[in-house]
Amino acid sequence: MDSEKRKILFICPAFFGYEISIKDALIFNGYEVDYFDERTSNKSYYKAIFRVRKSLLSKIIDKYYRQIFEKIKDKSYNYFFLIKGEVVPEWFITSFMQLNPTAKLIYYTYDSFNNNNKNSLYILKYFDSCYSFDFEDVKKNKELKLKHLFFTNDYQNKTNIAIERKYDMSFVGTLHSNRYCIIKKIASQLGNTFVFYFMPAKWFFYANKILKKDYRKIKADEVSFNKISKMQVAEIFRSSKSVLDIQRFGQTGLTMRTFEVLASGSILITTNAYIKEADFYDTEKIIVLEDIDRLDNGEIIKQKINNADNYLKPIDPNFNKYFINNWVKEFFE
Repeated sequence: MDSEKRKILFICPAFFGYEISIKDALIFNGYEVDYFDERTSNKSYYKAIFRVRKSLLSKIIDKYYRQIFEKIKDKSYNYFFLIKGEVVPEWFITSFMQLNPTAKLIYYTYDSFNNNNKNSLYILKYFDSCYSFDFEDVKKNKELKLKHLFFTNDYQNKTNIAIERKYDMSFVGTLHSNRYCIIKKIASQLGNTFVFYFMPAKWFFYANKILKKDYRKIKADEVSFNKISKMQVAEIFRSSKSVLDIQRFGQTGLTMRTFEVLASGSILITTNAYIKEADFYDTEKIIVLEDIDRLDNGEIIKQKINNADNYLKPIDPNFNKYFINNWVKEFFE
């Protein structure tokens, strides 16, 4: 394919810098990419409004997409690659199709439709290929194909020396749903652990303390309102014998952490039993906590992490297809 046939319009919400990693992977594979954030703003209150009452921001959204359209209308594209699709207007998609009648439209979501607004499902009819990471959404929607998430170069394990793994277990993630209670319960049964809870804004944390019973026992100094870098997270994982991952309620897809943890060489502890359906499922590298209230969960984890062979064991070479530079290829094959 020559350079004239490798132009992509890429629209994706900002999510912890992964959108830039995807853009870079596309460029690495020889594509010319024009990237735009799907949202007009990434402030936490804007995100909440986008999700629950998009109509309140309809004029702002429309103006934003007309500005994007002005930038792309004189260009020719071979692909429109959209991730998530919660706010992109229907008129924008149809206008793009009119300007680029031979272009292929590709859709992907890293969230379940339970967590997306209705726009995501509505616009699927315009796309040639549609993918989701969520097992149940794929079963319910015949137009969707299952496609897991990925890991970036930051998380690839450089060395796998047992003495470097000072934490029995670590957790790094956003504080939501019942994560705090689960993590507290499991961490109390282990030795040296590292736990980092992130929340996007102080007001959001205090609102949750008022509205949700589970948050009332959480102290503000247990939560960070500043993100840590991918490099820092990767270093924590490489210093951990195991890493705990807890998916959102109602979500069946495998989280990004799934792939980052396994790529780092750590043992993955997950509450998502759907991982047993994955092609890389390995009982020596993955612990599934199907009942978080089991009193012996700590003992199960200890038995696994005390055997250094489990986290020194090389990962399946086939797992490399989830490396981001390889992961993006499937969309355009």
